[in-house]
Amino acid sequence: LTPSPFRRGQRLIAAAEAKHDAGASDEALHLLGTARALPLTALQEALVVRLRARAGYALRRDRSGAQHLLDAARGLEGLDPVLARDTYIEALAAATYGGRLGDAEQVTAVAHAILGATPAAEGTDRARDLILRGQALLATEGQAAALPTLRRAQRAFLEQAPDFLELHWMWFASRAAQDLWDPAGLRALADRQVELARAEGFVTVLPIALSLLVLVQTIDGDLDAAEASCDEIDAIKEVTGNPLPPYGRLLLTAYRGQADEAERLAERLRADGLARGEGQALSAANFSEAVLYNGLGRFTEAVASGRRELPYTHELNLAMRTLLELVEAAAHTGERALAEQALEQLADVTRPVGTSYALAVLAMAEAQLSAKDDAEKLFLDAIKRFEHERIPIWVGRCRLLYGEALNRQGRSDEAREQLRTAHRLLTACGVNGFAQRAADELRASGETLRVHPRGSAARLTEQELNVARLAREGLTNREIGARLFISAHTVEYHLRKVFVKLRIKRRTELKPALAGLTATESSP
Repeated sequence: LTPSPFRRGQRLIAAAEAKHDAGASDEALHLLGTARALPLTALQEALVVRLRARAGYALRRDRSGAQHLLDAARGLEGLDPVLARDTYIEALAAATYGGRLGDAEQVTAVAHAILGATPAAEGTDRARDLILRGQALLATEGQAAALPTLRRAQRAFLEQAPDFLELHWMWFASRAAQDLWDPAGLRALADRQVELARAEGFVTVLPIALSLLVLVQTIDGDLDAAEASCDEIDAIKEVTGNPLPPYGRLLLTAYRGQADEAERLAERLRADGLARGEGQALSAANFSEAVLYNGLGRFTEAVASGRRELPYTHELNLAMRTLLELVEAAAHTGERALAEQALEQLADVTRPVGTSYALAVLAMAEAQLSAKDDAEKLFLDAIKRFEHERIPIWVGRCRLLYGEALNRQGRSDEAREQLRTAHRLLTACGVNGFAQRAADELRASGETLRVHPRGSAARLTEQELNVARLAREGLTNREIGARLFISAHTVEYHLRKVFVKLRIKRRTELKPALAGLTATESSP
């Protein structure tokens, strides 16, 4: 029997939503085109408009996405207020990505619509209501007004049981954790998003969740895990056509000191962001370049990249993180006025937050512009706080700066103590540029460094390296195959070749065998 037009439309819309969530947004749009030819109810028409906006943004990520989502949300207000609110958060997310290249009036319009559609913060404990209202306050009234609500929202997300219905809201919760300088909260939220996206098969959301995880893994000094996550993102993008920019890959190559690749990715990301109107891409490019050039000791270039973000630190996120890089670069080039300007703006976005991480970042920046005794106290305070937060890259970078300062004062023995620890930490993390800076400073202090040769000279192909990294993390062949979109049999084939090349016999030997091995050592 032929179903009624109402039921057929309902089924087509449901099928289109399933296709979109599974990463097949182009197929979703085709189904929606079929649905629009049917006589639909007002709610069904609104659902089609919403899903067309969501699928279109997933495929193009262009500057029109926020407006289409905003229109869809307004169309749902009188039909399904809950779904309208859900759509407003997606519109705000798209507008937030637009940043400096977006429409400021549009962001304000979305934020005011959200404030009118959500209960006041004191009247709700629901995570989604709190994060929605907190982000709207951030857009309309600034960081100080939004902080209490954002803190409550983050606690609510972390305290409630994992729920896939909250998945589309957790990107903003993670962004709030970044803006609140809360690394522990960001770790927990990133892990939860990836877990939920995988469990529910939401391939559209998974690359975004993995990009957040790459940020966490990189800052935590687990660059091999970050590369495996980047490889998974690339595999998903290849299958689905998702145009997510390579934010994670760029940050990873910058921290590894891979100048040619990082510069290529930054140029591509910047051009792509300008074409699509995504200001967040410009922040990512500028921040990553500043990290890269500071690591390589190319401080003039780090200043050039970092100062581009000075007018946009109100956007928080990567723009505000660039300030610390700019302080370091400008201090090294002798541009004290610029360093002080960056420090002043950094204080504005860290001191009100007041977390241990925020205060560590501020102390590290202040130390570079302070007199001898004050600088020493500030460096030691920053190191202690970074150690408490379990962030080895920042412990290493802070000890490097402290060692450089001690060397300038002629305190070579004390400098070497700091620089040895910095070199060990940064080398272990694979942060090669900063590790080399520590090595150079050690040599300048009179120390002779031993060069430790790498382990196996075997060269793995890119796919062998991907498989080996996932096997090292304890995944089964079936799980590895699902991540890389290959069969379990193919996984086993690659693992056999890995074992031969690395001269090992069991999976438990993969971790030491892969230590320090990067994609640059794999075969073309």
